[in-house]
Amino acid sequence: MWLRIVFLLAGVLLVGAAASYHLTSAVVAEREAFIEQARKWALERTAITEIEEITEYRGRQSYTVVIGKNRVGTPVIAWMTPDQVVYDVLEGSVSKESVREAVLKNQPDAEIRHIVPGIDGDKRFWEVLFIDGEQRYNYVYYDFYSGELLKAYRLKLL
Repeated sequence: MWLRIVFLLAGVLLVGAAASYHLTSAVVAEREAFIEQARKWALERTAITEIEEITEYRGRQSYTVVIGKNRVGTPVIAWMTPDQVVYDVLEGSVSKESVREAVLKNQPDAEIRHIVPGIDGDKRFWEVLFIDGEQRYNYVYYDFYSGELLKAYRLKLL
């Protein structure tokens, strides 16, 4: 009787471990495919020659965002979809670190989840997602060039 229970538990643990491994492998493979596609697009469709960061912005439309440098070393950014490329020079924009500092100045207990360059039409901005001290998700948007606070949303976890 005990032997059956032990074998049953061992089988359940083995199946659970295999399922976890498969899920993790699938997620990692998907992320690697995304990064490889972003590199390919950036090198083929823009003047970016040195890639520093690859992220994804999901707004009204999803964009692959690549930050890097062009042939002469100028910092640049590209928001890309399969059909569209929006390319810009980072000169004159607010840095990601400045945005991080602004969030932490206003919310010292913030747990920042991401800071992503966003785009909506002609408007460029920084999207910040953080969790505050009361365990609420906060989306805050700063103008990409002036750093001005554009809007903020707060969502309470259930």
